[in-house]
Amino acid sequence: MSKTRVSREEKMSEIQQRLENGVRDIFESEKYKDYIDTMSKFPSYSINNCILIVSQCPDASFVCGYRKWQTDFNRVVNRNEHGIMIIAPVKYKANVEELVYDQNSHPVLDAQGNQKTEKVQREFQAFRPAYVFDVGQTTGEPLPTLVNLLENGVEGYEQIKEALISISPVPVSFESVDGGANGYFSPSNQCIVVKANMPELQTIKTLIHEIAHAELGHGGKEDKWDRESKEVMAESVAYWVSQMLNLDTSEYSFGYISGWSKDREVTELKENLELIKLTADKISDNLEQALIKKREQEETQSSGQRKKSR
Repeated sequence: MSKTRVSREEKMSEIQQRLENGVRDIFESEKYKDYIDTMSKFPSYSINNCILIVSQCPDASFVCGYRKWQTDFNRVVNRNEHGIMIIAPVKYKANVEELVYDQNSHPVLDAQGNQKTEKVQREFQAFRPAYVFDVGQTTGEPLPTLVNLLENGVEGYEQIKEALISISPVPVSFESVDGGANGYFSPSNQCIVVKANMPELQTIKTLIHEIAHAELGHGGKEDKWDRESKEVMAESVAYWVSQMLNLDTSEYSFGYISGWSKDREVTELKENLELIKLTADKISDNLEQALIKKREQEETQSSGQRKKSR
């Protein structure tokens, strides 16, 4: 029994060290893009587990536990494959002694004047090391194809643009913008302005970037970030969401990341990653729902027109 405990403690210590090293490694400019690419594929995993996955298997694209591959996807893990170690929550129950209070929150005393205690069962959560495997480590039936919500060309562009405008937390307008900026978020006016008549991809990137600023509350009363940090967050979110849309974002440059992160503490870097992930996941989810709703509306209208023409 004690051997198992020691083994688990050692593994958790290894995980903690891997997380510390992983956070630092991510912010080397060459690795940052790969990290965002991989992270965008795992919206349901915690920031810690995303860091662990990308540090052990940078090319991971879809991961599951050993049994889940069999039961949910009719695939099996190949022989001699090494699992990707992550952290899994585990709940357990234990009997604990607690002080007794009456309905008015007053201590209940025994005959000697001491406060009574009682044994109650409580549920606790701990963590344990667990292992997942990437699809590349398995064989079997093909994975289900995800529905592509976007169409190619101008029509796809208009769909994305309209959906982004609909999910923006503040009004969006397209105007001429002075200087070299492609757009901006105004915290005082609570609006987003995007430079008009830009190429389609640049317009989408800029729109996501400025929505990220708004979602992150940059420029608000509780904003504690310096200008560089804000730009790293917003640009990372824009790249992340673009990746999820399968848009060509190869022109994005993260060369400034290593310089920005050089003198930062690991805790600050980790907080940045958590905010980036939270915001990117939120925008991606809202965007997906908006695109689904728009498609359903178009299909309903198309169906109604066909019935009228009969």
